Parts: sequence; C-alpha cells; structure tokens
Amino acid sequence: MVSEDEVIETLNWLGRMVCHQRPDRTIIIGGVNLPVCARDTGIYIGLLIGYLLLPMRDRKSHGPPNLFITLSMALPMILDALTQLLGFRVSTNDIRLATGLLFGTAMSPLLIYSLPILPLSQRLPLIRSVTPEKVEFDYASSWIGGRALVLGSLMDFAVFSLIKIMEREERRIFYWLISLPIMASMILHVFVLPIFLIISLLTYLVARFRRGENLLDYSD
Repeated sequence: MVSEDEVIETLNWLGRMVCHQRPDRTIIIGGVNLPVCARDTGIYIGLLIGYLLLPMRDRKSHGPPNLFITLSMALPMILDALTQLLGFRVSTNDIRLATGLLFGTAMSPLLIYSLPILPLSQRLPLIRSVTPEKVEFDYASSWIGGRALVLGSLMDFAVFSLIKIMEREERRIFYWLISLPIMASMILHVFVLPIFLIISLLTYLVARFRRGENLLDYSD
C-alpha cells in the first residue's frame, strides 16, 4: 500500500517540473513544504478562484473582462517578481502568495474569454458553455465586470488568511486541503490545457489541408 509520505514525494516530483521549490520561498503547512513555492501556490489557487467568477459573466457582452481591474490585480505580482529579479528588493512569502492569488484570479477569466479565438474551441460543448459567443475588443461592454473581479479579490484575501492560519497548525490534513487543489490546477493549466490547444490547432489545420484551403486563413 502506498504511504502518505510516498504520495507527498510524488506531488513534490510533479511540482519540481514547474517550480524551483526553494525551501525559503515555500510555505510549510502541517510540517510539510507545499509542492510549489509561495508565488506559484497563489497563482494556481487564484486560477481556480477566478473560475468561480464565471457565473457572474454577462452572456450578452463580447468585450474582455474589465481591463482596469484585471491589470490592477495582475500588476502587483509582475512588479514584485521583476523588482526582486533585478535585485532592487527581496520579497517575502506573504507578498508572493498575496500577489500570486490576485494574478491567478485575474488571469483565468481572461483565459476563458480568449478561448473562442482558438480553432475548434466553440465546437466543444464544455468550452462553448462558458465562453462568450464571440470575442470583440469592446471595452465598454465587459464579459466579466469589475464587481465580479473585486469579489474575486475578496475571496483571495479570505484564502490568504486561511493559509496563514493553516501555517500555524501541525495537522497534516491542512496540507492536503491546500496541496491537492494546487496540483489539480497545475495539471490543468500546465499539461491538460496546452495539450488540448495543440490537438485543437493540429486538427483544425489537418481539416483545412484536406479541403485544400489556405492554412493561414482563420476567417471561418
């Protein structure tokens, strides 16, 4: 029978595929390092939180999610990572986690909004049910409004506070409550989604090639 420690090592192995896993930049919960660093923890959980905002979308709108709020949520992590990379300052795990949460929450609605641009996406019922009918850069008509994104920010704050509480606990159950959603989000966004996009594009190009059409013409 597989032991709990063996499962944790498997999660760490998967995490090493996408994250440096530096101990000083990784959150410890239940006495165990999470599978990815604090910033990646925030991003992957934030992406899942962003999906929770989809029921608040305006199905009749074709413009992108509120760009001002989206940028306001994404910019702090970009600045945090960039200033640290350039050596201007040293960030903290709390800042990495908080800005990662905001970034991920802002990005997943934008990701879903952009899917109709890709070939075949509208032919899959699961994707068609959550994406806009078409993508138009109409900034006056947001598919996801500022109110929904602000709600997402409040959810980020709640998750951040919850993780900080869990950091003080030694019970291993809290590790699983955080690490499993992280890994599910990582697998979805790093492996499943790119594979789907590649298969979708190749299928589309093969179909056009068989019909003798211009492969660079995406007008249909």
